[in-house]
Amino acid sequence: MFDVLAYLLEEFNDPAACPERDDLGRQLAAAGFENEEISDALDWLDGLNQLNDGSYDGADAGSGFRCFSDQENARLSGEIRGLILFLEANGALSPAQREMLIDRLLAMPDDEISLPSAKLAALMVLWAQGAELPILLGEDLLCALHGEPTMQ
Repeated sequence: MFDVLAYLLEEFNDPAACPERDDLGRQLAAAGFENEEISDALDWLDGLNQLNDGSYDGADAGSGFRCFSDQENARLSGEIRGLILFLEANGALSPAQREMLIDRLLAMPDDEISLPSAKLAALMVLWAQGAELPILLGEDLLCALHGEPTMQ
């Protein structure tokens, strides 16, 4: 699934340029991805697109401290929770985008939730919204696609 998502990020600078699901599925199959991998990625992306319709808009209006639930603590490692808080504290994620990221991480099977997959999920949330990413933070997140960041 993550290879498909990484391919989408690299292939389509603008999420609006993505073809409809069926056409995109055929394009991904032609690019060599397996049907199950395509289906999982497109289902995950459909969930992201549904959230993009304003599910968490109220989060940006509030102020306060975000506490992780017992389920979130159990499924998201301290490293991943730290990444989420770091991205928000440094202006890469709004509170609504943070909630979208947490939702999409929890939509993954437990064995697929890792720091690289969390970075890729963060990129996908920002990509889906056409959000700009601070350059230094973007370098670190992009290492989920290409390996080590180029800036040290």
